[in-house]
Amino acid sequence: MNLSKTTFSLLLLGTLGLGLAPALAAAAPAPATGPGMMGAGPTGAGPMGGGPRAMQKGRWLKEAPVPMLMPIVFRHMAELNLSAEQKKALEDWRTHQVAQGQKWRGSMLEHNRALRDALLKGETGEALAPLKAAVDKDHREMLEHGIRQVEFLHHTLTPEQWEKVTTLYTQMGR
Repeated sequence: MNLSKTTFSLLLLGTLGLGLAPALAAAAPAPATGPGMMGAGPTGAGPMGGGPRAMQKGRWLKEAPVPMLMPIVFRHMAELNLSAEQKKALEDWRTHQVAQGQKWRGSMLEHNRALRDALLKGETGEALAPLKAAVDKDHREMLEHGIRQVEFLHHTLTPEQWEKVTTLYTQMGR
């Protein structure tokens, strides 16, 4: 599976919940731009059709392969009338994910840098194979993590709460 840098970043931020997302976004290196550069992520032109307008309207979240529901749940806790048990489950989940996310992020950045550096040095073929495999593995793991997050929410929320959250998600960017 080959995920774009933007998609991968969105998965990472969405799966970590609101607690670590702003810090990670601020700490992330600026995307490379210039002649021949395809992407600039959600803040510039690229294959996902990003740009400031898309980001302002929330479209970049909707284009992610896994729906980013956790930020919606935390933002609308009062409106969702979550029980004490649900709130505890969500907080426990977020605490665990923040700790895991810090570990994942370091490893992923290391793998991304190694591949980027090898490409910039002109490496090809066999020299790139292990680097590409490491980046692909990171992306698959993050995708699976995002899917588990959605499954966790589906299991934790009542059918009515789930419907409200998915409705809010589908209304994003309108």
